[in-house]
Amino acid sequence: MRRRHRKDTEVTLFPFLSVLACVIGTLILLLSAVAVGGIGERSLESVRLSERFEAAEMYLAGGRAILEEYEAQLRLAEIQAKDSDELGRELAGLGLNPDISLDDLEARVNALDELETLANQGGKLSDQARELEARAGKRDRELEEWETERLDSPILITPSGKGPDYKPFLVECTAEYLELHRTQGDFSFRIPASEIRRSPEYKKFLRRVRAISRGMVIFLIRPDGIANYIEAEGVAEQFNVRNAKLPLPGTGGLDFSPLQEAGG
Repeated sequence: MRRRHRKDTEVTLFPFLSVLACVIGTLILLLSAVAVGGIGERSLESVRLSERFEAAEMYLAGGRAILEEYEAQLRLAEIQAKDSDELGRELAGLGLNPDISLDDLEARVNALDELETLANQGGKLSDQARELEARAGKRDRELEEWETERLDSPILITPSGKGPDYKPFLVECTAEYLELHRTQGDFSFRIPASEIRRSPEYKKFLRRVRAISRGMVIFLIRPDGIANYIEAEGVAEQFNVRNAKLPLPGTGGLDFSPLQEAGG
């Protein structure tokens, strides 16, 4: 993995510049000597000095080019070092190691982008969850209202299932009492739950039903009256009374009109 290392060693051109300055000074002395010796006729020696001077100028021009290149590299290194220091301070401010590699830094940036994306998606999912929860709550309330209406709706007592020739005697079983009904719906009598086994009225009722050849007790069982039904049905069995049961779906009032129309 590539790592970016800060350059602690600064570039210096001091030795090279010193040598170059000495060379330039020597050339200046030579040129001065040539100029002094050149007064008068041009000699062979002056020609040679002139050639050397031209060579020195070329060498000097090449040295200047190299010096300019080194100076450019030095400025670039200074700029990079400055940028590196600024980046290191910024990374330290973010709680990161200033010497972290570029690959690690890129990986962290990508991870932060993914976390931000996941956070946005999580927010959308939370909004959808709240919307679904609100819908579910509304549906539950509607179901509760429907169930309440259903339980409180009138319950029709129909003649189906009692047999073709049986005469029904209806006993409603609730959690608090038994209620003896006439099929015409014009009379009823309640027996408290605690009096079911020893109630003389209930026993008298059972004897009367038993005396009718096709008489039958039909227990109408409310959702909370199962225990009292079991006790009342046991007493009816003791008196050898024919009986049947009809579970009721709620707590609404009883409507005997279908039974009355059938001649019950």
